[in-house]
Amino acid sequence: MTVYLIRHGVTDWNRAGRLQGLEDIPLNAEGLRDAAECARILKPLPVDFVASSPLLRAKMTAEILARALGVPLGVDERLIERDFGRLSGLFPEERAAFLAAGQDPGSEPLEAVADRMLRALDELARRHGRLLAVSHGASINAVLARLSGGEIGSGKTLLINTGVSRLSFRGGLWRVDFYNAPADKALELARELDGAGF
Repeated sequence: MTVYLIRHGVTDWNRAGRLQGLEDIPLNAEGLRDAAECARILKPLPVDFVASSPLLRAKMTAEILARALGVPLGVDERLIERDFGRLSGLFPEERAAFLAAGQDPGSEPLEAVADRMLRALDELARRHGRLLAVSHGASINAVLARLSGGEIGSGKTLLINTGVSRLSFRGGLWRVDFYNAPADKALELARELDGAGF
């Protein structure tokens, strides 16, 4: 089983540095262009199904990808972004001040994020085959951190918008093949790994 994890395209909140959690922020014009370019590049990728977080920024990205790849699209609530609690919507300096004051933001634990994401990816890949899933920075990073033993992901990796990470199920375990790659690099790496002429 193979899963391509893609972070959604750019939003106005991304550009402003505001922390997006469960807020339903759409892609901006730049995000729509980037999603379309990502879809154009990844069109040759052998994928059977596109799954998306229910949030608009992910769904808009996923719709563009599913249309280009010519495969069905479904929404799974478990692919949603981490709930950042009281940190949501804050700018970096506001978040730093909040945390420096020793306040508890009430954020969703990263372990819980990784658990729900991996359950979703495992079930969707078993049901649909080769999967492309569109999600969010913190949620994807929680998966990368879990699968890498903390070498990458949460607290270490700043995921780019429309960046691609790939997981493969080998030896009874999910493993990270590559992560945070621009679409053109991701396609190149996928071809090298699979020895495929797609």
